[in-house]
Amino acid sequence: MKKKVLIYGAGAIGRGYLPWVYKPEFYEYYFVEKNKQIRDLLNSRKKYNSYMTIDGQYEKKTFELKICYSPGEEINELNNFSFICIAVGPRNFHNLIDNFIGTNIPIICFENDSSLSEKMKKITGNQNVVFGIPDVITSNTASDKFLKEDPLSIITENGECFIDDKVNHLGGECSYISKSELDIQWKAKLYIHNTTHCIAAYLGNLIGAKYLHNSMESEKIYKIVEGAMLEIKKMLSLRFKIKNDFLDYYSKKELSRFSNSKLYDPIARVAREPFRKLAKNERLIGAASLCLASGVVPINIIKGIIAAFCFEKEGDSDYYIKYLINSLEINDFLSIIIGLRKHEALFQLIVNNWDENLNEIKNLRNE
Repeated sequence: MKKKVLIYGAGAIGRGYLPWVYKPEFYEYYFVEKNKQIRDLLNSRKKYNSYMTIDGQYEKKTFELKICYSPGEEINELNNFSFICIAVGPRNFHNLIDNFIGTNIPIICFENDSSLSEKMKKITGNQNVVFGIPDVITSNTASDKFLKEDPLSIITENGECFIDDKVNHLGGECSYISKSELDIQWKAKLYIHNTTHCIAAYLGNLIGAKYLHNSMESEKIYKIVEGAMLEIKKMLSLRFKIKNDFLDYYSKKELSRFSNSKLYDPIARVAREPFRKLAKNERLIGAASLCLASGVVPINIIKGIIAAFCFEKEGDSDYYIKYLINSLEINDFLSIIIGLRKHEALFQLIVNNWDENLNEIKNLRNE
């Protein structure tokens, strides 16, 4: 008998990657999705095409689903599911927590914030809430050719999925590992992947690139991303004593996947919500601060931070960042908006090299 899995978020990870982890021979898929257009398409078609890039080629699978719920419609059905996966983004995650108060269903939080699973566990009393890391890049779209065949088409790479071994009975094509091992994988994902991934996207946005691989085709952008990765590797080695051979392997993998032209990974997806990524303990400001605390000067990360300040994408929830950076002096923007204090080293580094860095990244288009 197949296990019934409820997936919150029919986007990149939820629709694009998890069905490759939990294969249709053994699992039935139910989604919860707030985007009405995607929800209606899923419910009318009851299937969609997913493509995985493997050794420069695509492997195609057509996944079938039972139903895609509108948020709230699934509440009375929760006890009918074998387990739940959540991949909605940190901003949307908090709206779901109350749904699970008093439940004991296994819940895997595939979010870019390792604290969320513990927060949900504490509030709900559900001790079967765990953290999962989808070490993968999955686009939320596909090529025009694939979309013409199926507007729900989506592309993922052949990544890895790491999950707390507390729920290893759920099975799937993934690695269930200890919390200590999960912590190492998370630090690598948060900083080597997340930090440089969005830096490549923010720099790509400045040159008008549509997809991430277009950004990495720029030699200057590639050099900045590679430089940021080197700064992070040094920090992770010095501060957290993570082995250099693992860091070297992880970094090489990231540079390769960022350049994968078969992924069609949109700049708009990777760069979205810049204020969240610029939070003090997040992938940009947080990574730069940890570098400085470890004796590493984050020259290239700072260029990525400034590129994030300049992000402009109409329709993005943080689109107004461009108005703030254009209307405030940099000192005021950093202190009032970003929350850095004037005596902090990172504040001084950004201010002292502001004109030089701003001119450099704005001139990338003239490469």
